[in-house]
Amino acid sequence: MSDLKLFVPEQIKTTGRRSDKISAQIKECLANELTKGNFPILPGHETESILPTAITITYVNLSPDLRNAMIYFMPLGGIKRDECFKFLKLQSYHFKNVMAKKLRLKFMPSIAFKLDESFDYSEKIESLINEI
Repeated sequence: MSDLKLFVPEQIKTTGRRSDKISAQIKECLANELTKGNFPILPGHETESILPTAITITYVNLSPDLRNAMIYFMPLGGIKRDECFKFLKLQSYHFKNVMAKKLRLKFMPSIAFKLDESFDYSEKIESLINEI
């Protein structure tokens, strides 16, 4: 048994309970705002200020100091990904404003959006399994 080498990670990153609660609140707040659809029309970006398709917020990843939030999203059906990304990027100030009004935090995290590619990855794995 002494020759058995188990994988033991040097440092396991765990999220705190507060971080989990705040990410859930951010996710809920953004999902509600996307459902309402009341977005400001930005001058010079009239066409990009309109929501191209329904968007699902899949995950919110907060930094340990709670000052940065990476928000993962997926458009409905996986279509119009670039348009949705442009829309979210343009409306990020509006989303941060809404979060500041609804969440009671000492520091409001800066937000960035990223397309959630886990659905594509799971479809690829499923197709590989089905080939076998």
